[in-house]
Amino acid sequence: MEFATLDDEAAILDFYQKVIEAVNASSIRLGWNIETYPNQEFVHGAISRKEMCILREDGQILAAAVVNHEVNPEYDDVKWAVCGPKEKVATIHALAVAPDRRGSKVSYQMLSEIEKLCRRNGDLAIHLDVIDTNVPAYKLYLRNGYQEVDCIKMYYEVVGTREFWMMEKVLS
Repeated sequence: MEFATLDDEAAILDFYQKVIEAVNASSIRLGWNIETYPNQEFVHGAISRKEMCILREDGQILAAAVVNHEVNPEYDDVKWAVCGPKEKVATIHALAVAPDRRGSKVSYQMLSEIEKLCRRNGDLAIHLDVIDTNVPAYKLYLRNGYQEVDCIKMYYEVVGTREFWMMEKVLS
């Protein structure tokens, strides 16, 4: 895994567009679209802040995710095992795997690399949310040692107010 550079921006946007097309052709409804999220502004900002992580093989992006310490205000109401300090609790956003690599354990590899990065950075835990329609992602996180802490209503511009599973992995 590596941090993306601005030279990767177009390839990351193309990657997310392919993910969106594949998801929209399935029964999963994320609500993602390249105009709203994850869009050019989101990707560019994450790259600029060194938060966009990519996993690639032979030049092809296999997985991408943003890892930072930013959360929606609703995260403050969740009874996490590790509540802070906030700069020591990482959050994963927009984790996606190339459609042609689903089922190949790329997601496990990406999560493992993110966890290593977070441990190196001294993070105590990783938090994230999973929209209630994304059962495969929910199961992926459970299989990788994440715990469902709560299920809450939360607002995101791209989907409005929806139910989200709040997931946590305590790093030791």
